[in-house]
Amino acid sequence: MFNRKNMHVTEYLLLGIIIFLVFEAIFIHTESLIWLGVWIVIIYLARQHYYRPMGRMFFWVGVVALGITVINTITFQIVLFAILVILLLHWYQKNQRANYHQPQFPKSQQINEKKVLFTNKWFGRQQTERSAYEWSDVNIQAIAGETIIDLTYTVLPKGEPLIIARHLFGTVKIIVPFDVEVSIQHSVLFGAVDILEHRDEVITNRVIHLQTEAYNDANQKVKIVTSMIAGKIEVTRE
Repeated sequence: MFNRKNMHVTEYLLLGIIIFLVFEAIFIHTESLIWLGVWIVIIYLARQHYYRPMGRMFFWVGVVALGITVINTITFQIVLFAILVILLLHWYQKNQRANYHQPQFPKSQQINEKKVLFTNKWFGRQQTERSAYEWSDVNIQAIAGETIIDLTYTVLPKGEPLIIARHLFGTVKIIVPFDVEVSIQHSVLFGAVDILEHRDEVITNRVIHLQTEAYNDANQKVKIVTSMIAGKIEVTRE
């Protein structure tokens, strides 16, 4: 289960960073706000035509240019400095701890690493196998790219299987069997959604929670949690 308190703290921190970035763009580096908007629009439009060579070229040019623009902001430098300070404090506290107790487990007890369906990728496209595969909960993140999760080739376990996908830019597509109920929580700053019968081509700074009617009592169901800055989520049935 999720720690709602930690999720709220993360949301407040993200909101604070966005507010400071907008403040910097308006009062300090006005041209940064303009270029951020230009590159985001270029990325979004090029993503709609990614299947064409020209679309792919403009998409990656936009991603690189957006990254350079963000890196050159004071906000990014402050965030990077804060992260370094936090890491140093964590390292210092870790080295100050005394009398560390190493738990002793029975020799017969073993911890085995399970196979995962996806790995974190900076860029690119990844998808589940197009043949039968064993299910494992998904928890991935990427800067830009496309993730396709096809649940029609696997058997979901009882309980509440979980899919978590975080993208800065890109598309998340999930294919769900007709006999599986779905709960979706999606957070996006700028993008589009196509979830079963719910479609919206342009949404800004929204959190969407959709759930099929029989989800709570269903034996076969899946919970989907996604977040992105700019991109699209698709959930379809087959």
